[in-house]
Amino acid sequence: MNDQKTQNVLSHQKKHSNMSEHTLNLKPSTDEIDFIDLLAIFFKNKVKIFFITIFFVIVSALICYQWPQKWTSSAIVTVVDSEKIAELELLSSKLNFFDIFLNFNEDYLLSLFIQLFDSNVLKEKYLVGSDYYQKLVKDHPKSKNTFIFDAIKNFNITYSKSDKKNQFKDYIFYTLSYSADNGKDAQNCLNGYINYVSAILNERLNTDIKNKINIRKNVLSFMIDDKGMSINDNANLSIAKPNLEKLQSIKLSDIKIIPFEYLQKPNEPVKKDSSQSAFIILLSGIAGLMVSMFYVLCFMFYVLIQHYLSQRNKP
Repeated sequence: MNDQKTQNVLSHQKKHSNMSEHTLNLKPSTDEIDFIDLLAIFFKNKVKIFFITIFFVIVSALICYQWPQKWTSSAIVTVVDSEKIAELELLSSKLNFFDIFLNFNEDYLLSLFIQLFDSNVLKEKYLVGSDYYQKLVKDHPKSKNTFIFDAIKNFNITYSKSDKKNQFKDYIFYTLSYSADNGKDAQNCLNGYINYVSAILNERLNTDIKNKINIRKNVLSFMIDDKGMSINDNANLSIAKPNLEKLQSIKLSDIKIIPFEYLQKPNEPVKKDSSQSAFIILLSGIAGLMVSMFYVLCFMFYVLIQHYLSQRNKP
């Protein structure tokens, strides 16, 4: 009986011992993917990384090559020398005697010219009538609005005191520029627009002078006629008559007004504007490298998932 019990106990212990061994056999495998294995994936895909990066660089280079070239003509203007507006100053001094004040000094003339030059309305009027604009829209008649908008944007003004690169902050001048598809067009367009604005300035100032003189003539005439007699004494009347005669003797022919002086006339650019092509190609190369690296990282992540699932499914 005791032998039977002993045998049962030994048999029970043996079963537990077998279960313990079986449990130990269920322990997960020690197989792992280490850092070197992951790094090897990069080396295996180095050709793909290289060609994806090169593809981005080539595409960006082709795009930059297809962009239209820009050539910029520039001119530098400053306040006009007083000797060049001597005729205007002489007329101004004569008119002061009749209480007509022009106040057309050098600073005012330059300021008015820059104001007119910066007018989009005048830019459009000039461009629409120019040979340059007609050449632009010749092959694209339905895109006139687009062409005129782009052409207007190519005019630019830089003030000396606002230019960070200018070393002469106390010297006032303006840099006027225009960009076109070639240097000659840029020069002709800038030179033509400067002359166009100068002509408008002359017309406006001469009209202003004539209007002021005519207004003063009307006042003096009113003082002399019967209606004026009721409100003016004989002394004023004696002054009004000779003043009107002198004012009428002044010729009202247009005066040539020079609103600025050139420090540099519109030049013909000898090289195209430096573009950002190199910078764009560099950014494209970096973008291509990042895309290719992202592709490899996704592939590595896929490998890790596959490895994890295979290890989890092992008995």
